[in-house]
Amino acid sequence: MSLTLSNQEPAMLELLDVTGRRVLRRDVGSMGPGPHVVTLGASPRLKSGLYFLRLSQNDRSLNARLAVLR
Repeated sequence: MSLTLSNQEPAMLELLDVTGRRVLRRDVGSMGPGPHVVTLGASPRLKSGLYFLRLSQNDRSLNARLAVLR
């Protein structure tokens, strides 16, 4: 997954299942400003299905849908 951070403030990337439970949480603010590529990995906990991805930084958040196919 690719993302762009506008500054070096703390930022968090979260992956939620369709029930709203957090499956993965990763601090990405330490990457600094600019474009980045984040690999979520082939976690055995990630089953096929729909997920929601949320990138939060300061008072802003960006949401996206993600499909995992196995």
